[in-house]
Amino acid sequence: MGNRRIGRKRLFSLNKLGQSATVPAGPGIADAIVSNTVRREGHKVVTEIVVDLGTSKATIASVATDGHGIGVNGGGYSYLTQITTAVNGFITYAEMQCVEVPVGGAIDIDLAAADEGTFAYNSNVDGGTNYQALITAGAVWTAGEIDHYAVAHGTAHDLDVADQYLYLIAGAATAGDYTAGKFVITLEGYIAPDDI
Repeated sequence: MGNRRIGRKRLFSLNKLGQSATVPAGPGIADAIVSNTVRREGHKVVTEIVVDLGTSKATIASVATDGHGIGVNGGGYSYLTQITTAVNGFITYAEMQCVEVPVGGAIDIDLAAADEGTFAYNSNVDGGTNYQALITAGAVWTAGEIDHYAVAHGTAHDLDVADQYLYLIAGAATAGDYTAGKFVITLEGYIAPDDI
């Protein structure tokens, strides 16, 4: 038996990739998920979800009702992932970047969280228990645009999304099937250190 060692470059590249999220996306949006990874940077945890609404694997769509879920019509639950403190940490920052402008459906797209993991395409996500709008675009996205939400100084220590499910929802009343639209969603959280 030999002693297997891993080089620093290889270790660095593996760490950058992270590991797959423990709660994968619901079937109503899963085909649009390019990656859903979690990586550690000391006690900081970075969760990154990359979404391609114009995927060739499924027809992702929005309906003409603000606050309703984006996903496959009849495809089932459309949550992106579930946030848990043990895996994702106490979330203190959320960011959403448009890397390809959405075409076909609602171009005003928001990132939301709710207690229920049972919302699907056309579900009233903004009526969910403990609903939170994490990213509210307020207008159409442009390529390269970034919107973010962070804990303000002097307020709660995190965004209070523990055990909640994340959804993309229509922020404007536009119905249609997406033929394009890519987003990178980044969450930052912190894991409490072990007792010493």
